[in-house]
Amino acid sequence: MRILNLYSDWKWTGPIEPVLNLMRVLASQGHEITFAYGLPPYETDRCIHAYIDRYHLNPVTRFRLNHVLKWNNWSSIPGTIHDLRHLPAFIDREGFDLIQVHRSHDHFIGGIATRISKTHPPVVRMDHKRNSLSPSFSNKLLLSRFTDGLITFSQRSMELLRERFGFPLKRMVIVNPALDLKRLDFHRDYKDMRPVFNIPPEAFVIGNVARFQKYRGTDRLIEAVHLLRDRLPNLRLLLVGRSGEIKESVEAPVRRFHLEDRVILAGYRMDDYFDTLASMDCFVFLTPGSDGTARALREAMVLGLPVIVAKRGMLPELVGNGNAGMIVEDTPENLSQAIYQMATDPDRRTELGKAAREHATREFRLDRQAKTVESFYRKILTIQENGMQSES
Repeated sequence: MRILNLYSDWKWTGPIEPVLNLMRVLASQGHEITFAYGLPPYETDRCIHAYIDRYHLNPVTRFRLNHVLKWNNWSSIPGTIHDLRHLPAFIDREGFDLIQVHRSHDHFIGGIATRISKTHPPVVRMDHKRNSLSPSFSNKLLLSRFTDGLITFSQRSMELLRERFGFPLKRMVIVNPALDLKRLDFHRDYKDMRPVFNIPPEAFVIGNVARFQKYRGTDRLIEAVHLLRDRLPNLRLLLVGRSGEIKESVEAPVRRFHLEDRVILAGYRMDDYFDTLASMDCFVFLTPGSDGTARALREAMVLGLPVIVAKRGMLPELVGNGNAGMIVEDTPENLSQAIYQMATDPDRRTELGKAAREHATREFRLDRQAKTVESFYRKILTIQENGMQSES
């Protein structure tokens, strides 16, 4: 198959790495994958353009695809007009069998372009949202007029899409999120990062990886640590990541509860990211970010960390609905109780860590994900072909 991906962003963030990993595997299986994306408006290494060559795809930068179309921001209109003028001819000239879209803007551009084109390849949307696509007017328009197939990552998301849009089940598929498991070696000797962060060797370390926006709920986790101050004097909270909102979401509650000696802000970790994960005793995850499939949680599971997740979104499904992790309503009181159980029951901790790793290495495989997506693409192409034959 010849597959064109449209991705209306330039940033190296959110779902871009999992998307490129999936497309790399499909390309290795003989499919011709073209990936169109926007260029950054300023010089930066944290962009798709800096990493795209690693994935052995056909990169395309001739389209703008770098600005969300908003009614209160008319600066995007020239780029949108440019793409709508040139994309239909590009689709026909290259003979793409299918168009894969990922975000609302590229869905809008790709949907119109394919309807204008002479070949009319089907459009498949991948739903990366943590709470699935919202029932807005624009999404209702996109799914009713410009969508031939829909890929989502959880049963809950599929149910929401059916409820919100009435999208036909035969044109939807649930695909397990995946990881490049070759990068994660459970048996490797990881560097001990505790001395780097001045964490005592005897400490019980719970960790979280996120961009710490206020909606991520880190303040509830910090309050849970406060509630355990006397019961677990060796407890430490290791937070990996940053955010423009970190002063309000993290630093303020740390000061309020006087936890400067208990909470460690590690910032972004690049070369020693997995070493930092492996230095934790337990991983806590409350709210997915722009990549709704909670990649950091799944990475922790592959490393064999016991995990605690909030009863929110697809998180329970990621931990096998409780078979591979603890699920709680994430009040500070509930979180403190779950953390205390983890800290004081080493047998349970070992059991959950083993279950997490077994579940993750079985369910989050790239080859399995690629096989499901490939089968779904063929199904959508067959549905379209049969529809055209019936119309003729």
